[in-house]
Amino acid sequence: MYGNLDALVLALSQLTQPISLALLIGGIVVGLVIGILPGLGPPIAIALALPFTFYLEPVPSMILLLGIYSAAIYGGSISAIAVGIPGTGAAIATVQDGHKMFKSGRGGEALGFSLTGSIIGGLVSALCLALVSPMLAELAIKFGPREYLAISVFGLLVVVRVAGQSLPKGLLAGALGIFLTTWGLDELNGTERYTFGSYHMYEGLPLVPFLVGLFAMSEVLIGAERALQKIDFSKESLSVKLPGLKTLGKMKDVILRSSLIGTIIGIIPGEGAAVGAFFAYSEAKRRSKHPEKFGTGIPEGIVAPETANNATVGGALVPTLTLGVPGSPAAAVLLGALLIQGLSPGPKLFTERPDLMYSIFIGLFVINILMVFIGLVAIRFAARLIMVPTSVIVPTVMLLCFVGIYSVSNSFFNVGVLLAAGILGYVIRKLGYSIAPLSIGFVLGPILENSLRQSLTIADGSVTEFFNTPIGLVIYAMLILTILWRPLMEWFKRAKTN
Repeated sequence: MYGNLDALVLALSQLTQPISLALLIGGIVVGLVIGILPGLGPPIAIALALPFTFYLEPVPSMILLLGIYSAAIYGGSISAIAVGIPGTGAAIATVQDGHKMFKSGRGGEALGFSLTGSIIGGLVSALCLALVSPMLAELAIKFGPREYLAISVFGLLVVVRVAGQSLPKGLLAGALGIFLTTWGLDELNGTERYTFGSYHMYEGLPLVPFLVGLFAMSEVLIGAERALQKIDFSKESLSVKLPGLKTLGKMKDVILRSSLIGTIIGIIPGEGAAVGAFFAYSEAKRRSKHPEKFGTGIPEGIVAPETANNATVGGALVPTLTLGVPGSPAAAVLLGALLIQGLSPGPKLFTERPDLMYSIFIGLFVINILMVFIGLVAIRFAARLIMVPTSVIVPTVMLLCFVGIYSVSNSFFNVGVLLAAGILGYVIRKLGYSIAPLSIGFVLGPILENSLRQSLTIADGSVTEFFNTPIGLVIYAMLILTILWRPLMEWFKRAKTN
């Protein structure tokens, strides 16, 4: 147990250690590279690095992964602007104006607006994370099994709602993820469940190989289908021109609004960076005096989505750290990193390891500031990175998966889980399902099962007692409002037009 001042001093001493600084810079570089390469993204980037965190202390581990997370989201905008192919889903909204500016000879300006918006959004969300998460953790201390059951249901169903076009497919994928967490020995009575006679299965499916396989290996298999493709584009117009304070002052409303939109959407489990970017873009267009210019290549069309998608990083960490409910697929992998370090995300983490929390808060600020300088250098090499054919990317990612998993566990069983999860993810994606609810279901499954069984015990089998809690009722009300919000808005719009 530490006092606040002692924890802050300890956090600063851990962050200034050479290993932490090296990993912080290395994480930003790796994140930028993977973000720039079309087809990859933050969950895959973090999943690839996850096995190597076994050898690290919690603070360097989280700094490395946070650097990758933030930089990968920004990196996707570079390929989106330069070639019109977003490196990540979060950069899809950036293509509309960013690539048009690039083709008109204003690529340097477009890249400058993208970098500036990303940094500002990241800093605002880091500030919100530092302010909001301790208060939410104070509230979460009052959570019992029924409250955790409510928040688990909330997190899972919200993810399912936004995962793809089909609600039944999202429900099925989420249910599959929960089902897979039941494999192994029952924690309460030691009964074998789906162990298939293998002692390897007594502890259930290992988290890290499963997540790495689900995200990275499935992308390898998908990428193998387009391995003969090659991207060519002009290397000119990659000289970054950062906007001046006067220019940013004219867009202050767009920047502030997009930062808040991104942070709030990041806090809502399952919404993610892509949703935040599109929402901020549509709001900027709706409030603009010249909405017809959006899509023709204007700075606001780049600043709005890029500020919002980077702001979702800090927002997604709020429920992840305070409640143990990941705010996005990438945050689910970060949650796995905390679990393999023997840490349980939730309110106790703020009292038992305040130094880690301070390290995360401060580290996120430093990461965003350093991204300015590293991003300026990285953009110069972006042309070479974007033109790397997938025939090179695919075997490289596969090799990293195998080496990472086997070097940590020395277990061919874990390598088998990696391959099986990769094939499962590939099949699911080819069938039109989303792997987001599957991954969230796999992470939330143990919490959901344990809180459900404990709630049933407390309530003596009465389901109505699940709702006999004020906090739980508020959470269920938020869930209903979240699910019905868009249909209600559409109904109101139709009612007005009629």
